[in-house]
Amino acid sequence: MKKDIQELLDDHNLFARQIANVRLSNLSFDVYEFRDNYVRQVDLIFAEKSQFDTIQEAFSAIFKKELFDGEEWEVNDDPDPSDEQWITALEMGWINEYYPKKYSYMELVNKDDFISRFKNELAYLNAQEAIVKELLTRLNNVEIIQIKKGHTYDYIFGKSDSHYFLFEWGIYD
Repeated sequence: MKKDIQELLDDHNLFARQIANVRLSNLSFDVYEFRDNYVRQVDLIFAEKSQFDTIQEAFSAIFKKELFDGEEWEVNDDPDPSDEQWITALEMGWINEYYPKKYSYMELVNKDDFISRFKNELAYLNAQEAIVKELLTRLNNVEIIQIKKGHTYDYIFGKSDSHYFLFEWGIYD
């Protein structure tokens, strides 16, 4: 898993073309946002594994979902996969914006540590217990890698038996 994701982050042209080929309108995601009354937040994106042929395709799709949501773009405005201007914008701009090299941190994460942190962060943010239990059912036999790490920000990608997911934790002002 780590090697596949590292390949995308090392080759922005490959990653941009993978992203461009994703059709968000053909995919289904579950998106969750948990925050406290101050500045702490956890964002989650889950996608069923059965929608993807490869982990690179899944990672690219989750990134594109995050990009479209973060920039408040409409899925219906998704550029054509062969649009070279779009591919160049991804390669030279958006990938660097979301994955700056100075915050790159590719490291495997212990699954028990992650599950514990997952539970603790969501409990701290007062997530409903029923939602946490339901989300935990999606995390069977997880493999996790931390992709970005900062003093007030973590970006963790993983896969389980049934889902690919993104866990993003941060302190935002």
